[in-house]
Amino acid sequence: MSKSLVNITINKILNMIKDQKLQPNDKLPTVEELANNFSVGRSTIREALKVLSAQNIIVVKQGAGTFISENQGVSRDPLGLEYISDDINVIFDMVTLRLIFEPEMAAMAAQFATRKDIQNIKYYCDEVERLIEEGEDYHKADSEFHTAIAKASGNGIIHKITQVIHSSIKKNIFMTDNVLCKDTVIFHRRITKCIDDGDINGAKYAMINHLDAQRQYLIENYKYQLNKRQI
Repeated sequence: MSKSLVNITINKILNMIKDQKLQPNDKLPTVEELANNFSVGRSTIREALKVLSAQNIIVVKQGAGTFISENQGVSRDPLGLEYISDDINVIFDMVTLRLIFEPEMAAMAAQFATRKDIQNIKYYCDEVERLIEEGEDYHKADSEFHTAIAKASGNGIIHKITQVIHSSIKKNIFMTDNVLCKDTVIFHRRITKCIDDGDINGAKYAMINHLDAQRQYLIENYKYQLNKRQI
């Protein structure tokens, strides 16, 4: 099988996704339909789909079909944080990075969010609270909450960057030992209300307070490790 033919087919599938404006969880045509549409063999289509699946652009569900991935091309650990042993400093740097741009992201969401965006933010705000109350793992819902705000900003690049950064959210929650979960509920509610009210400055400073609480916790509880890198 020609690699160039597979690559051409991959580009055709990507163009189809763009032209049809397919969204996460939308279903793609069957292998046979794609083969007929692009005048190639089914084995070429399968190879092309295998590559797109590895890139988290699509997901193949046995017995159900092929769908647009919710990850939208973002890998599970794009920054390679799982392989960095210096956890405290990595998380501290990550929270500091988030403080640089997420407050402005929240402010933009307060300005540009649609009703659908706000419904999505409220859903994940409630979901995080429910999981915390039930003592369940809430890192994925927490990540989705912040990603929903990024999407509501109306800036596609901010949305993508947030998806990449929040691949680390589970490690962030682990390092704070879930101590801040009650504060998380309070801050998430405040951020959500400000975005819903169109309160640009309120959303910005609520996000600052939310992230700064995590930063201060790390400073107070891991001061020795954080200071070591200054020596």
